[in-house]
Amino acid sequence: MIIQQLTEQLIVLKKLLILLKDEQYIQKIQFLNGSSIGAHSRHIIELIQCLTNGYSNATVNYINRERNLQIEVNRIFAMNEIQLINLQLLKLDKPMALLAENTTNDKKIYVKTTYLREIEYNKEHTIHHLALIRVALREMNLTLVNESFGVAHATLKYLAKQQIMQP
Repeated sequence: MIIQQLTEQLIVLKKLLILLKDEQYIQKIQFLNGSSIGAHSRHIIELIQCLTNGYSNATVNYINRERNLQIEVNRIFAMNEIQLINLQLLKLDKPMALLAENTTNDKKIYVKTTYLREIEYNKEHTIHHLALIRVALREMNLTLVNESFGVAHATLKYLAKQQIMQP
C-alpha cells in the first residue's frame, strides 16, 4: 500500500513532465529561490534512488548521494529515471541502517530504520516537493495539474470529510 502510494506520486510527476516543455522544466523560479522544476524532480528521484540502491546492503545514505545534473536539465532522462525507480520499488520490508548527519565530528552515526519506513519518508518527501513544483507552475501561469497535486493523502481525506460535514 505504501509503496503503491509512492509509485502513484511518481506517476503524477511523470505525467506533469510529459506536459512540460523543456524550457519550462529548467526555468528558474523566483518564489523557489531560483530553483526549477527540474531541480525538484532531481531531488525527489535521487533520494528514492538512495533507498533502492542501498537495499542490497541494508544501508540508506541520503547525505552522500550522487547529484546527477542530467536529471535536472533533461526532462526525458528524468522520466526514464522515474520509470526505472518504479520498477525497483517493490521489495520486502527489512531492517536497514540510515546514515545520519553528524555535525560535531567525522564519526558515522547510523539510525535503525526499515525499508517501508523509508518508503513512507520518501512518499511524504515527494508530496512536499510536488507542492513546491505546484508553486512553480503557478508562477509560470500553467494550469497543468489538479487541486490534489502536491497534497498529502491524509490532508485530502481530511478535506473530503470536512466537505461531508458542512451543512
